Amino acid sequence: MQSSTTDPERSLERTGDELEERLERLDDRIDDSKKELKARREDAEDPAESAAGNWEDTDDDAGGEDPAGFDDPESDEEDEDE
Repeated sequence: MQSSTTDPERSLERTGDELEERLERLDDRIDDSKKELKARREDAEDPAESAAGNWEDTDDDAGGEDPAGFDDPESDEEDEDE
């Protein structure tokens, strides 16, 4: 009775297979982490834009260089002079 493979050989093969599966799972986790990092970097490109919102899309009547709702302190001084 001669066995084609010995117990240590089977053990090594089984260990090799387990390591290969663990490496595949680790590769998948690394890929997922890279995707998440890329998404976070894209979100963080302009933190001021995300914090303040998109003010250019707001609807208001101000517009122009001197919006009607602007309280100009120099204007108050001119009124006092008159």
